[in-house]
Amino acid sequence: METERVRGNPPGHTNQYVAGNIRAARQAIGMDLRTMSKLLDDAGRKLSPSGISKLEAGDRRVDVDDLTVIAYLLRTTPAALLTPPDAESGVTGVPGEYLPEEIEKWMQGSLKLTPEGLLHYWQQEWFACQNRIQYYESSLNIPGSDQLPSTETYRQRLAEQRERARFIRVRGEQIDPTGRVFSGPDFLDRLAPGQHRIAAPAHLGATGDPIERMQ
Repeated sequence: METERVRGNPPGHTNQYVAGNIRAARQAIGMDLRTMSKLLDDAGRKLSPSGISKLEAGDRRVDVDDLTVIAYLLRTTPAALLTPPDAESGVTGVPGEYLPEEIEKWMQGSLKLTPEGLLHYWQQEWFACQNRIQYYESSLNIPGSDQLPSTETYRQRLAEQRERARFIRVRGEQIDPTGRVFSGPDFLDRLAPGQHRIAAPAHLGATGDPIERMQ
């Protein structure tokens, strides 16, 4: 018996992510299949309730035109529908070496998956994190601050930012073992004039590490 020909490439990881994300987005707003089918028809994209069901099961491909219409109808974005779940980072055609956060930012258009793109992104994240740590530490050191209702919240946020800094430190050293991710001068050199929205904290040295204060 002759093997049946399969047209095109088989669906990959991204198709499965999109299928699951569409189902989750539809259910999140309480829209049933019939309503979604009618709205798609009104938008000029005919798709029966059974067709949507197949789409959400990953048995039917989603083309780019369907993707934009569906994203609009489900009150989300094309990027959100394309982004893998938090625990996943594998996207069709993209090596599995990238972190879920990097894939998400790439999908959103705020990160390029290149050595320089990764360096620039994590450099921004590092100095933004250091600024937040400095802010929470300064706020908690104000006399009487321990009596304020916000104190416990600030302590929690400070702990979260310190953990974030440890995470970035590990990833930054993987990206560039020479330490460029944590270099204040390197970071400022990357910013165009007038775009110094995230300044390197004054208490950090050239490597981004705290300078010991004189007693």
